[in-house]
Amino acid sequence: MKSGARRILLASALGAILCAPAPAIAEPFRFIRIGDKDGFGFTDTKELIRSAFLAPDAGGPADTDGDGMLTPGEFLPDLNRDGVVRVYAGDDFDNRFPAELLDRAIFCEGCSKVHGASRGSNWTDLSLSASAPDKDWPDEDGPLTPNNAVFVFDFTVKNGDIPPGAAIFFNMVFGDYDIFPAVIQVEFASAPARRLEIELQRGKDGLIQARTALLRFEDVFSRDENGDWRGFAGVEFFAPAEPYTAFDFVELSLFQIAAGGRIETAFKASR
Repeated sequence: MKSGARRILLASALGAILCAPAPAIAEPFRFIRIGDKDGFGFTDTKELIRSAFLAPDAGGPADTDGDGMLTPGEFLPDLNRDGVVRVYAGDDFDNRFPAELLDRAIFCEGCSKVHGASRGSNWTDLSLSASAPDKDWPDEDGPLTPNNAVFVFDFTVKNGDIPPGAAIFFNMVFGDYDIFPAVIQVEFASAPARRLEIELQRGKDGLIQARTALLRFEDVFSRDENGDWRGFAGVEFFAPAEPYTAFDFVELSLFQIAAGGRIETAFKASR
């Protein structure tokens, strides 16, 4: 049922013609982001500790550099301090602010419009955990596994505000994604879908990771009737056996965020 519901959601978004325009921005396109870049919504990280499964720093600070924000290379916290970060272990959290709950926390630098089909921020700053309360859950089936998050980017960039043929990076920041398989289906308005396999990093309970995939400009963008660039991508995460994970944000950007190595080492893509 969950998969079918999401297929309907993505299909309806692909065909949507109604839009909610955002104010025009007199600057070149840089990114469109779903969810805010805020360390999973944790506002006070001083007392947060990491899983005791880790060595040599088991039970150390989750915010390893002490800068007040949980970022890639750091850890989702062991909230009840029982030594693990997992489902049914007191580690569920919901740090969504009102715009995220309303699925309207979508930010764009350089868009002339963000269309009404854009969505997915209600999947961010929330532990996608089978043991979480079902209040304000992002889909109608509640927190039971699978929790396959869906993000839809639908936006317009004025002609001249993005160079045709530019590299488009799909970036995401997530935590504790460590169960195989974990794949991403990316659908476009007119190009064939892409399936991306996440290369998991095991052995670090609660690890926060950044991943980047390169998308072709012509897959994401097409000319609209005004000669501007209409961008669209529908993204669904498939992790049928993953009982606990979380997303900070996902974005389409002119800049990649994944640290270290070529992007081919972060994702395995097939067309």
